[in-house]
Amino acid sequence: MAKRALKKRKQRTANVKKALFIIALFALVWFGFGIFQDLKLNQAPPMDERVEHEPNIGNLIAPMVKQEDTFTLVFEDQLPDPVLASETVAKTSHQNRHQIALIIDDVGYDMKALKRLLALPYTITVSILPDAPYAKRAAQLAHQHGATVMLHMPMETANIKYQGRMEDFYLHSAMSKSIFTQVFEDALSKIPYVVGINNHMGSALTSDKKSMQWLMKLSKKHGLFFVDSRTSSTSVARKVAEASAIAWSERDIFLDHSVEAEALAHAWQSALKCAERNDHCVMLAHPHQETLAFLENSISPQDYHRFVDIKGTLHRP
Repeated sequence: MAKRALKKRKQRTANVKKALFIIALFALVWFGFGIFQDLKLNQAPPMDERVEHEPNIGNLIAPMVKQEDTFTLVFEDQLPDPVLASETVAKTSHQNRHQIALIIDDVGYDMKALKRLLALPYTITVSILPDAPYAKRAAQLAHQHGATVMLHMPMETANIKYQGRMEDFYLHSAMSKSIFTQVFEDALSKIPYVVGINNHMGSALTSDKKSMQWLMKLSKKHGLFFVDSRTSSTSVARKVAEASAIAWSERDIFLDHSVEAEALAHAWQSALKCAERNDHCVMLAHPHQETLAFLENSISPQDYHRFVDIKGTLHRP
């Protein structure tokens, strides 16, 4: 019995020593951490000497996107050079002047790019291709972020290189009125939240008065405005829109006719001059990687206030 009691006392003593050791070790670690924090604070510069760096938007958005969300466009229309400020059409008077409406065309193929665009610290409008694999999803995401959604309606081009490659969802001048209407209605039904239209390609169709009359009538039926992308110098879209008494606007500048850094910077300066000379400047761009990087990193914060929704530039009947 005495041996058994002695063994129990030794066990209790060992347990007490073990507990005291753990407590001492924890206290030592806690004390050391406090000293380390004090040293960090003492080494840190005063608040007024610290430099604040704005985060890179692309780096912030990158973890949100997936590679499989990206499709490649098969082809695009060849766009004319950016219009210089001296060539822009004078706008009617507005209360808020010298602003820029940025429309991003060809949306619906690259959700990664769209998420980066919607994270920009200024206003954009998105125009979605009806047959794009993510057309509906892109419209829903843009609407959730408060961006205006447009239908980027594919139309007949005068470019011989692309005439044979247009698909069934393009509007053609040779269509009957019933087929023309069906193709338009089908396209519109694929994209929710649409409030306006602009043309994808369309250098031939926008020059055809009969087709434009049909298009503006359909736009009026659905309460939509029309923005002429001005892919042709012979476009009659503006005149027909005015005669049809629907709200309209038209492109002044293509930001990314070329995605070379120097060309992007030149087009942006043209847009700033365009806005200064007019009440508003309408600028079209596309979700190219180079364009995204330019919009994220090359627009000065002092110009953020210039960006307005496309609805703010419309000429109304």
